[in-house]
Amino acid sequence: MPDWKPVTPSPSSSHPAGSLLARLLNVPARRERVTHVEHVPARQAGQAQWPDWAPDLVVTRLANQGIQGLWPHQLEAADHAYRGQNVIISTGTASGKSLAYLLPALAHILDGGTILYLTPTKALAADQLESLRTLSPPQVRAACYDGDTPYEERVWVRRHANYVLTNPDMVHRTLLPRHAQWSLFWRRLRMVIIDESHGYRGVFGSHVAQILRRLRRVSTRYGASPVFMLASATASEPGVTATRLTGLQTVEVATDSSPRGSTTFALWEPPLTDLRGEGGAPVRRTATAEASDLLADLVLDDIRTLAFVRSRRAAETVALTARARLQALFPEQNPFPLPHPDQEEISHPFTDPEETPFPLSDLEEPFLPFSRREETSLRDPKNTPSDHPDDIPTSAADDVPLDLPGSVPTHTSGEVPLGHTPSIPTDPSGNVALAHADDIRVNPADGVSLSDHVPSSLHSADAPPHARQDGVARHVSQHPEFAELAELPGAPRTPSDAHADLFPSVPLSALPADLPDRVAAYRAGYLADDRRALEKALRAGEIVGLATTNALELGVDVSGLDAVLIAGWPGTRASLWQQAGRAGRDGQDALAVLIARDDPLDTYLVHHPDALFGRPVEATVLDPDNPYVLGPHLCAAAAEIPLTADDLPLFGPSTQEVLDDLVSRGLLRQRSSGWFWTRRERATDLADIRGSGGRPVEVVESATGMLLGTVDEPSAHATVHQGAVYLHQGETYVVDALKLDEGVALVTHARPDYTTFARDTTDIAVLDSLRSHALGPGELHFGTVEVTRQVVSYLMRRVQTGEILGEEPLDLPPRTLRTRAVWWTLPDSAVTPLVEAGFHLGGAAHAAEHASIGLLPLFATCDRWDIGGVSTELHPDTGLLTVFVYDGHEGGAGIAERGYARAAEWLKATREAIQSCECDHGCPSCIQSPKCGNGNDPLDKAGALHLLDTLLSP
Repeated sequence: MPDWKPVTPSPSSSHPAGSLLARLLNVPARRERVTHVEHVPARQAGQAQWPDWAPDLVVTRLANQGIQGLWPHQLEAADHAYRGQNVIISTGTASGKSLAYLLPALAHILDGGTILYLTPTKALAADQLESLRTLSPPQVRAACYDGDTPYEERVWVRRHANYVLTNPDMVHRTLLPRHAQWSLFWRRLRMVIIDESHGYRGVFGSHVAQILRRLRRVSTRYGASPVFMLASATASEPGVTATRLTGLQTVEVATDSSPRGSTTFALWEPPLTDLRGEGGAPVRRTATAEASDLLADLVLDDIRTLAFVRSRRAAETVALTARARLQALFPEQNPFPLPHPDQEEISHPFTDPEETPFPLSDLEEPFLPFSRREETSLRDPKNTPSDHPDDIPTSAADDVPLDLPGSVPTHTSGEVPLGHTPSIPTDPSGNVALAHADDIRVNPADGVSLSDHVPSSLHSADAPPHARQDGVARHVSQHPEFAELAELPGAPRTPSDAHADLFPSVPLSALPADLPDRVAAYRAGYLADDRRALEKALRAGEIVGLATTNALELGVDVSGLDAVLIAGWPGTRASLWQQAGRAGRDGQDALAVLIARDDPLDTYLVHHPDALFGRPVEATVLDPDNPYVLGPHLCAAAAEIPLTADDLPLFGPSTQEVLDDLVSRGLLRQRSSGWFWTRRERATDLADIRGSGGRPVEVVESATGMLLGTVDEPSAHATVHQGAVYLHQGETYVVDALKLDEGVALVTHARPDYTTFARDTTDIAVLDSLRSHALGPGELHFGTVEVTRQVVSYLMRRVQTGEILGEEPLDLPPRTLRTRAVWWTLPDSAVTPLVEAGFHLGGAAHAAEHASIGLLPLFATCDRWDIGGVSTELHPDTGLLTVFVYDGHEGGAGIAERGYARAAEWLKATREAIQSCECDHGCPSCIQSPKCGNGNDPLDKAGALHLLDTLLSP
């Protein structure tokens, strides 16, 4: 059962975490990649006991599973919930939060009540259901109610289930609008459990907050007043967050008394490659390529490992590449194919915007029957020219766990089921296409590792058949990419030599022949049965290495792991510790490695460990009063039960103003008795709770008419414009036409040797400055802005070299977003000395803007793709040099406001990140942005440092 652990920790892993790291560092060059090692000590368990109200039946069943009582934090939280006090338990991974809420829930069921359990993902709900069934008290009728639930089973759940496991989407679209069909359930509702509540942040969290207020209102209609119990990863001010989320006063339990093994936590920075990006900037090896190496090495030594990555594509790529490298140890077997180069999640300058924050990321399969990771959305719909329009936020609305009624099974997308691998593009002779250059380039100074001698071009079309069959040595000597490596003195010539260097204690002859099959990927888009099979295989040890999106960040039980690799900063310290905590469960020691991406924030963190360790995790940011969030939910509430004046306090202080606006727009009708929804449409359709926005654009193959996938409408301009290279399930397509009026993009299967990147222009207008204060010689403002953005062209870059092949114009309409921003200005008297000193003022502001956008996620719970920015030497509304950073959500998401509140810390960290970067003139690790609409030109690194010094001066 997940997190239901005996008080006595199980024996430690046979692989002490320190020795695991030492093994990875057997390759000398890797030692320079480790920037810091933190040792987190073990923790002893508190004394266990049962509360006096615990049902004997439940206590007996738990005792049979080796659970002799509740730890003190479990007992405190469970007692609050049982006695009717809203409570949040906010403790670390594997600290037993599940048992803390399950015990009072079962007690209420045995007393005749019902329980509603909410989770962001179907995987976690299914895992909880399986755990409940192991207890199997006859009075408990538990069932999942989500998009996978068959119709006939839904009828049974409504009529008979007393423990319903579902998600906010189903509550929003089914349980509340059809509340009359659930009347028996509502009347007896005693407790609402909100699991993984730290994930309800930003716009999504604001929507969930309003859904919970609607839930409370419907419950009151049926005479119920349930207690709310929230379970969260360690968070800052959890009680305040819970109160904001539920609208109810909530006590917090945040002292963790569970046992915990020690953790060795390494910060890892991949080396610079010989590649050059925009402006000749050096490019680092990708985090996913580095993760593939380490995963293969750990699996080789039977180290049970999770590798967390940022996208679906990266999960498949890391798994496929690790398997290929392991397969090369068995030359008598057919080589395992490597992923197509475009499957690699590559860093700037080859990256397309795929980073996705929880909860909009790869947590579960989407409602629609196709993968949407490739269709990264630009969440801020706007466009028109400005001086430096860049860092446009994206919506990571693909891979969203939309468990909506009537969803179509995901297998229609052609997604890869368990045990199968995606089709790998080949050339006309049937050979696998050459892998990405960043994955195969070898620096002679890097030393030797398994990955160095099993290059990803091993199966390339350039290698003759005998080279592919006879092993790495002949391939290295014949392929020009590896001529330099072949000449290295003393370099091992075979995979077995490399293996011996890494793990001399494990003879090659002792390796199991199915070793490559012990590596797999886990991500959204798999069928439910396939996901369950993967989880079971991981628990049983049949899978040793699993590359996963943050789908496994949550509480799915995958205990018994030895190591976790985290390829790229996951967005928050809470997520970092949640992911790292997946290893070392049951009291084992653990290894965690954070691998930095080529990004300012990642670079800053691996060189400033004090920003990660010994610091409290972030507070969860949400804004339920956002009128763009509140309005649709007031319509939905009126459709459920007509609104009255007594309901207004429930929805917040801005309710009356928003109601007046809804009436003026004809969305609600006001009568003396209240407000009514009178339209035929479903009011719930007005609220896009996952934030993708607009009707999705369907991606259709021109030749066959087959539906490949969808792109959310805000991102279509940048991802499926005419001429765009579109990736779907490992296959590449070129967009023939984007028909916005029809909501369709027509594509043709192709294998271009280039990728495309949209260029856009942005204009920003200040509508209102809500707050301001002096900052050095300048001023800092927070207020409302209108951002207009237009995609005007796209670049074509050769995949292997980054060479720009050309730029093609586009004719697309502008998009407009009204949102909140933080901005700072400097007067002429402060910037004139910089000009006189020879700095490029516009380039300095541009560079400072890029770096500040990259660092803001450290101070506000957000992702870089949630925010955008504009910089200009002279803005028409301020008349001064101005740098804007704005929320990429209609109405704002509280991110810019948090930046305003912590501006001094934020901008100081920005300056430190620029200064500490080893490059001369700027690179993706400091001032270049993968989203820059101006092609990262102009940029002035030295000027940015002087500009920030001026701004931060007393």
